[in-house]
Amino acid sequence: MRLPRHHEQTRACRSTTDPGRQAAPAQSRRRTPRALAVAVLAATALVAGGAPALAQPAPTAPAVAAESGAERIHQALSASAIEKAISAAESQKGKPYAWGGTGPDSFDCSGLVQYSFKQAGVSLPRIAHDQVNSGTRVTYANAERGDVLYWTDGGGYAYHVAIYLGGGRMIDAPSSGGTISERDVTRHNLAGAVRL
Repeated sequence: MRLPRHHEQTRACRSTTDPGRQAAPAQSRRRTPRALAVAVLAATALVAGGAPALAQPAPTAPAVAAESGAERIHQALSASAIEKAISAAESQKGKPYAWGGTGPDSFDCSGLVQYSFKQAGVSLPRIAHDQVNSGTRVTYANAERGDVLYWTDGGGYAYHVAIYLGGGRMIDAPSSGGTISERDVTRHNLAGAVRL
């Protein structure tokens, strides 16, 4: 079973208030009977010619697309695809922000980005942080129309995304109480852009 990327990268999964739950340095880890059993089972699977699911090499983007019927997302998008995505986002102007919203009546930031690019034939993950990892990162200074802008917290986790329109403007689903709209790019915590 392959876990979604956001579970592998989220540091908040570990308790910071319970030192017993923290990962110990490699030198001080003790081998528990459970850990030894898992190691024996993994070694047996490897000897038998199979590897645990997480040890299998991840398929490449074209292989994943071929298996799932989804479009490849690591490619330069055509100008017409970019304009379709922007047009789809603009057609949602005035709809309310709703956390977890994926349309058609309300959207959150990543729901709007996912919906808009889907209308252009591009399959994107649902979560903002995963969308940021779906293309080539560029600086905001190098952002182009149709790039996905993203904002990060102090630890580098992307918490907000928007579609760049060019000329310092973007379209997004901002936050609770807001509506989907075009506005100036907010620079606070802006980390860059992603070119799909």
